[in-house]
Amino acid sequence: MQPAYQVTRAFLNGQLPESSPEDTLARYGKQIGRLWQSDKTNLHNKEGRTFLHLAAEEGTVKIIGFLLNSLKGHETILKSLLEATSYYENQTALHLAAAGGYLDAVQCLVEHGADVKSTRQLSWQLKSESALHYAAQENKWDVVQWLVEHGKANVEAADNIGRTVLHFAAQENELDVVQWLVEHGKANVEATNKYGRTVLHFAAQGAKLEVVQWLVEHGKANVEAADNDGWTVLHCAARWNKWDVVQWLVEHGKANVEAADNDGWTVLHFAARWNKLDVVQWLVEHGKANVEAADNIGKTVLHFAAQENELDVVQWLGEHGKANVEAADNIGRTVLHFAAQGAKLEVVQWLVEHGKANVEAADNDGWTVLHCAARWNKWDVVQWLVEHGKANVEAADNDGWTVLHFAARWNKLDVVQWLVEHGKANVEAADNDGRTVLHFAAQENELDVVQWLVEHGKANVEAADNDGWTVMHCAARWNKWDVVQWLVEHGKANVEAADNDGWTMLHCAAQWNKWDVVQWLVEHGKANVEAADNIGRTVLHFAAQGAKLEVVQWLVEHGKANVEDAYNDGRTVLHFAAQGAKLEVVQWLVEHGKANVEAADNDGRTVLHFAARWNKLDVVQWLVEHGKANVEAADNIGRTVLHFAAQENELDVVQWLVEHGKANVEAADNDGRTVLHCAARWNKWDVVQWLVEHGKANVEAADNDGWTMLHCAARWNKWDVVQWLVEHGKANVEAADNIGRTVLHFAAQGAKLEVVQWLVEHGKANVEAAYNDGRTVLHFAAQENELDVVQWLVEHGKANVEAANIDGKTPLNLAEERKHKKITAYLKKIVSVV
Repeated sequence: MQPAYQVTRAFLNGQLPESSPEDTLARYGKQIGRLWQSDKTNLHNKEGRTFLHLAAEEGTVKIIGFLLNSLKGHETILKSLLEATSYYENQTALHLAAAGGYLDAVQCLVEHGADVKSTRQLSWQLKSESALHYAAQENKWDVVQWLVEHGKANVEAADNIGRTVLHFAAQENELDVVQWLVEHGKANVEATNKYGRTVLHFAAQGAKLEVVQWLVEHGKANVEAADNDGWTVLHCAARWNKWDVVQWLVEHGKANVEAADNDGWTVLHFAARWNKLDVVQWLVEHGKANVEAADNIGKTVLHFAAQENELDVVQWLGEHGKANVEAADNIGRTVLHFAAQGAKLEVVQWLVEHGKANVEAADNDGWTVLHCAARWNKWDVVQWLVEHGKANVEAADNDGWTVLHFAARWNKLDVVQWLVEHGKANVEAADNDGRTVLHFAAQENELDVVQWLVEHGKANVEAADNDGWTVMHCAARWNKWDVVQWLVEHGKANVEAADNDGWTMLHCAAQWNKWDVVQWLVEHGKANVEAADNIGRTVLHFAAQGAKLEVVQWLVEHGKANVEDAYNDGRTVLHFAAQGAKLEVVQWLVEHGKANVEAADNDGRTVLHFAARWNKLDVVQWLVEHGKANVEAADNIGRTVLHFAAQENELDVVQWLVEHGKANVEAADNDGRTVLHCAARWNKWDVVQWLVEHGKANVEAADNDGWTMLHCAARWNKWDVVQWLVEHGKANVEAADNIGRTVLHFAAQGAKLEVVQWLVEHGKANVEAAYNDGRTVLHFAAQENELDVVQWLVEHGKANVEAANIDGKTPLNLAEERKHKKITAYLKKIVSVV
């Protein structure tokens, strides 16, 4: 903290000798004044407050006057001081004096030039408040009055959420201030904040009825004004439990009782929602409010009352208000549905016994009242509905769920027991997916529910759902392995049961990487390690693809799993290991498991193909060097390992196969495509470049369609590669495929003009090269509507405008057929000159 600040802080606190501020002022004033004038850069403390902030906050007007007067002749410093704001609160000295209600300090600051209109910006609080707002917020109404009358403060100035001083005054219930602001300050009674709320809205949620009365009777405020949510003044009063205001607005203000907000709620909905029986009675009997009014989702006032569990309101609405007990909302839920998911049984009882509500009413999802009670864990309601309301325990919703499914799903053992033993609920009831109660318990819950259902409820452990999943499959799918173990040991569940995809329990455990469970199932459950699913996968396939080496070792050595087991598509365990596992798994399977390195799947792909395909360089190296895998092995369509590497992988695999594996760069598949073609087809242009420069690959090699590398690059719009192949690879620009296409045909058909220009000017491509059907490059450009290419070919490439294809059609004819108007016009002009 700097010396000037320290001296002044002590001065303000009266900590110097002659401790009163007046004595300190007399003795040290000149010293402080000089320090202040000469030490402008150190005017703030660490919070950004100046000496003036400190004095204004304490309302010490003598010191404020002294500090400001000492800066006479230093107008720049004076101005910056009056405008200075603290770092965090962004307040000026005037804000602080106004908030503190120090009228004489406010007057002094304004008289010395403080800006009354200056606002405090706090973007994170969305506030922009002037001194007038500060004074109003803190109920400093003498400051408010002076700022308006003498300080010329703008009464209509709004903060960032649109509140004026009148909003503050109305909310704080200062009737005399409200009156003065409207009558003398000419404040706008209908001013709204950013949420559309008027001054009357603010008054209605306050504490004094007299402010509301005056605004309506004398200020002529609009009682029906609605905010952005559709709330009228009546809604505000109801929401904040200002029921005397509600009554006055209806009787004297003629407020519309039926006015609904954007959600369709009337004031009666509010009264029922907040359990105001006397207000409900008054609104219905005197305000003539409609008991059956429904909100946007169809809930009536009785729905609200039932949901909030207020029996007296429900009774009165049913008996005196004649509210319809069977009214249903938009999704078909009745008043009883809402009561059932509430907290008080007595409301349900009254609705059933006295209101004659239908216990079996179902909503649009098929949920009965019993379902609602079960879903919201209102088990006392469930029990009463079954015993006294005679609710149907077997009622199923649209998904086939009974109340017993709910109880099992949410692990309510005592409820499950009661429903089965006393409610006679069917333990074997299945939902639409074929899942029984035991499926739900095994999937979601603690072991105790499963145990009870099997031992006491006699639930069928082998019941399978529509996908063939038994209870044990469900438990395994959701990692309930304690349930799995109990079902095998005590429930005598069949470990070999397979679902519709052929998955046994062992497959499930392997799929979810539960290898300890796999071991337990084999050793204790006697699960068959060789069980294969519908596509031939055994547990060893799963393990080889992603498990740890010790799992693979255990399955082979102890579980006696067959290393050569193959999928239906011919892939062995080693194929999977090469694709997804670590090198150590591949090594062990070959060296200890004696897996066949040359085994091929149904498409002829060997293990080495897979390793190359999935970019496993370390696996590729080991298979070739130690496993003696054949680098030149080709699949059923003639693709070698190098084809796979060039097509799918990083350059390092390709380099190693060529340099160390001595792979044949010129090997061609059944379509005549070389490794270079594959790399080009899959946009592996770094591989292309390396194969040409280092692998000495033949750039002119053509596939069965006559495509060279240049055709491939052009077909895939790799024009930078085209340029490189011509300049560095010495590719033949005039090479034509089996139907006569050159690279220039491709360029004219869809490339940029500069590509065509380069091929002709630098690549020396023949503009008159023709397809087998006689179409020249100009034919292609014309039919594809490439106007700039057409123009350049004619004007610079000297293309023959009169060239005809085998049907006798010129470029102009093709442009006319395709309705390319600009090209047609251009070519006609050229032809007429010719």
